Amino acid sequence: MMITAIAGAALFLLLAAGLIAYQNSRLIRQQEAESAAAPTGKLMYSVFFEQFHGDEERPEAVPLFQYTVLSGPEEQLHEGETGTTYALCRVPAGTGEMTLEDARQWMQTRIRAASIQGVLSEYLAFPGKADRRGEKELIINLEATVREEAGYGSPH
Repeated sequence: MMITAIAGAALFLLLAAGLIAYQNSRLIRQQEAESAAAPTGKLMYSVFFEQFHGDEERPEAVPLFQYTVLSGPEEQLHEGETGTTYALCRVPAGTGEMTLEDARQWMQTRIRAASIQGVLSEYLAFPGKADRRGEKELIINLEATVREEAGYGSPH
């Protein structure tokens, strides 16, 4: 009788531990899913006036798209000059100045202004760093804007 009571208690403890472990793993999966699908409406984007390199990693700024205005219409850059760079970056939630849509509009305005002025420019996209909803579309959209504006700015 005593052995049956001990076996019953052990079985109950094992079942309780299994249920707690299952609930814990379910909560962890749910939290990971929510963080991966974090809404991009939050202020998570900023523009830095500096160049990033393709393999550069910074916890405070993950570059998504970089646009550099090389020179004005009749202006030549001297050796070592790099022009003005606008690097659109994802920053920790709540520390940015813009939403994803605001960031797209801001960059498109700079790209179109450079095209209207007829300045030389170049861009660098970081599609491998896009991991939130909408960021890949943002990069594709900005690349298309650069190509479109380069066609309009062409004297041919």
